[in-house]
Amino acid sequence: MSDPIDDLLDQAASYAKKLLEQVDDESEDDDVSFNFTHPNITSTADILNGKHDLVKMRECSDKSSDGVQRGMYAKRDIKAGANLVISKPIVVCWDVEDDESDDEEDESDDEDNEEQELVEGKKKAHLGSDDDSDDSDGDGDEIDQKVAASGLKTAASDNDADDNSSDSDDESIQEATGAKRNGILILRAIEKIKQTPSLWTDTLSTLFPRDIETALNLPPWFCSDPSIGMEIEMQMSKTLPSLSLFSKDGNEEVCKEISMRLPLIVRYNVLSVETCSELFVYPDVSKGGMASLGGTGLYGPEVSYFNHSCVPNVSRYCIGDVLFFVTNRDIVKGEELCFSYIEHEFLCENSAKRSALLDMDFELDDDDDGGRSGNERPNKKQKVAKMPSKEEEQVHYPLIDAEMQSELMATPQIERMDLINELLDQKVDRIQDYQCDKYQLHILKAITLDGLGQTSKALLEWEMAVDFAVKNFPLLDETTIALQVQAALCALKCFEMGNDRMRAKRHADKALKMHKSLFGGGKERFLKRYEKEFMCPLRPVPEATMLMNVQELFGQSTAVGPKS
Repeated sequence: MSDPIDDLLDQAASYAKKLLEQVDDESEDDDVSFNFTHPNITSTADILNGKHDLVKMRECSDKSSDGVQRGMYAKRDIKAGANLVISKPIVVCWDVEDDESDDEEDESDDEDNEEQELVEGKKKAHLGSDDDSDDSDGDGDEIDQKVAASGLKTAASDNDADDNSSDSDDESIQEATGAKRNGILILRAIEKIKQTPSLWTDTLSTLFPRDIETALNLPPWFCSDPSIGMEIEMQMSKTLPSLSLFSKDGNEEVCKEISMRLPLIVRYNVLSVETCSELFVYPDVSKGGMASLGGTGLYGPEVSYFNHSCVPNVSRYCIGDVLFFVTNRDIVKGEELCFSYIEHEFLCENSAKRSALLDMDFELDDDDDGGRSGNERPNKKQKVAKMPSKEEEQVHYPLIDAEMQSELMATPQIERMDLINELLDQKVDRIQDYQCDKYQLHILKAITLDGLGQTSKALLEWEMAVDFAVKNFPLLDETTIALQVQAALCALKCFEMGNDRMRAKRHADKALKMHKSLFGGGKERFLKRYEKEFMCPLRPVPEATMLMNVQELFGQSTAVGPKS
């Protein structure tokens, strides 16, 4: 009998292949309807009724907000790598759907210069392939302008399209610009409520914000897409009330509550869904990357019970829209189970920077050690909606963001090396600069040196990135695995003419051990997940040689081998 996770991986690979074939055939009629399934989806009722084997939900008073704080706790000692919760979204919006609707709007509307919003909580884009581009004229100038500027980005966070930016003069309430993607999710949630009213009363109403009073203290949500915004308004004000879905006496009040809370419930509870997004091949769908399977999902209480921590003991990963929560270290009975609402690379930053990146109207306890001391309470604390102070407006964001990464990778290799070295040589400003900027630059430099055939120098950069991840990320981390794999492959190429190959094997063994603990399935699942990664053209190695290297480092499997 096959394992459900392996079946999901096969299903994801099949969908990604079909989407790529549609693009290659320039098909307009064909459509891929995603339907990811898993036989062991976690029941919220089991958690609440104490029937779950590993976890329980517990409520406690929260002095910081004079309310009740809910959290997920361990019922017994739990080993690292245990699956705690497996969840499917209530509603989901796939990137390919949003892209199609954008294309339709572009055809019917000449005013298509509006910047495309990014999905809330969307993971930073991974680095592209290392191919030089002949049409990259001007990119270097744009980068130079960024480098010559103050050094750091002060615009709104890329991670949250519902950013609380507004020109409103209201001193008490700050308007929020709602992402189009979230508008789509709201409409889909409304349709499901119309089909099953208990979805609101039993599930959605239990999510944050849990009452109207809390919702009123948060920035209001307005859809940035006018047509979707109008449809939401019509559904909320006319269609829902007219259906009398709830008790006759309370129907009007429930519908009013839905109209006030549902947009915010979507905003504060959506998560990005990405399959194998830690892989460097991820954005290159032509080489087998699964970026085409990205999207955004609204998950239920079984997910929302997990609070945030900057020292997370739980990690999450997706296959399609099936979301897995896994312990990333050993857990003691009674310990609260938390994951990080921000990317692990940011956990080493101070609380002001982490709060800015969280960008969810929650604030973290003040500390200066990146939360590593464990003193930071692992609970979100609601901030009152207000206009930002001058100090808050000056919050800086990482320089090496997805946009900067793309610009650098589009720059010819030699010029890119000069720009990277210039950035690395800049004097660090402890207040403004992010530690993770250097980490990202070391990865970019490693890729560039690999592409230039300077593997010995590239290996040093890979190992600096690995050291940063080992020091600052959780004990079990998918990105650390990906970095160890690249360090192993780079090291093997360095020493292919010599006898010292143990350095490569050490990186490979660490990657295998960590992958087995985090994802299960042993060596076979590792090779299945990394099949396309091994062929990712980060360094000039013939395919036959790469296959031999993979066999030497990681062992052979039917998942990786010469194509028939």
